[in-house]
Order: sequence, then C-alpha cells, then structure tokens
Amino acid sequence: MFGPLGDLLRPGANLTNLGLPNNRLRHPNATPFPVRSLRGVSIRSLRRQRPRHWQEVPTRKNEGFIWRDENGVERFRFMRPTGESPSKARWSRQANGYIRWQSAQSSPTGGDADKLFLDVDGRPVAADHPQVRELTHIMYEGPWP
Repeated sequence: MFGPLGDLLRPGANLTNLGLPNNRLRHPNATPFPVRSLRGVSIRSLRRQRPRHWQEVPTRKNEGFIWRDENGVERFRFMRPTGESPSKARWSRQANGYIRWQSAQSSPTGGDADKLFLDVDGRPVAADHPQVRELTHIMYEGPWP
C-alpha cells in the first residue's frame, strides 16, 4: 500500500499487481508534492511551497491553473469557483472551486488509465472506484487566493 504522497511503498510491499503505470513508484527524479494532505491548506500556502522548477500554466479557458513537474506530469490543478449558487451549478464543486491532485507516477502523455489521482489525504484512488469523481475532484474550502 502507498503512503500519503502516493510515492511511498510500505516495508515488505512490492510493486507487483498494484496497478501502477509501468509498475513504478514515481518518475525518476520526481520531486515529492510539498504537502501530505490538502485538508485545511490554502492555495496561497501551496503556492509558497511549490517547487521552483515546477511550471504553472493556466487551464484551457483560464478557469484556474495547473502545475507540471520536471517530468511534465500534471501534479495539481485548481479550478476557480464559478460564483454560481451550488444548486444552479452542474455540481457543487464547480460553484466552490475544486482541486485535482495526481501522483508522480502518472503519465504525462497517456490517457486517464495512465494517471493516478489522489484523494484529499493523498491516497491513490482506483480508476474503477464507484466514487472516483467525488473523491478526486476535491472541493476547495480555503480562502480565495
């Protein structure tokens, strides 16, 4: 089983049958994410801790931003609140803003099958989990950056 960063293997465990892309813990030389959990963490705080060599780029329609690590892996995505009432939004996470968090072992070029999304506590969520969308689209509850 993996630790909070999705990059750590517990003692005595191995990579066989864990369903990781290419049976690897993370890309070579990948920098660990600066926090172990997103609970109670503000975007401002995360920005101060972002590794300097990670690139920040806007999302497709400038609705937020993406951080790519040194291997081109999208490690973090923040989507700004839409400002709509949660009852009018397609889902409440859009109204409040949300985060998507990926492990270093995600592929920079592959599809969703090659990505390993994490929940709010940094635990990997299987792509076939019945609540994968709810667990990996993490509602942002902190102050506006």
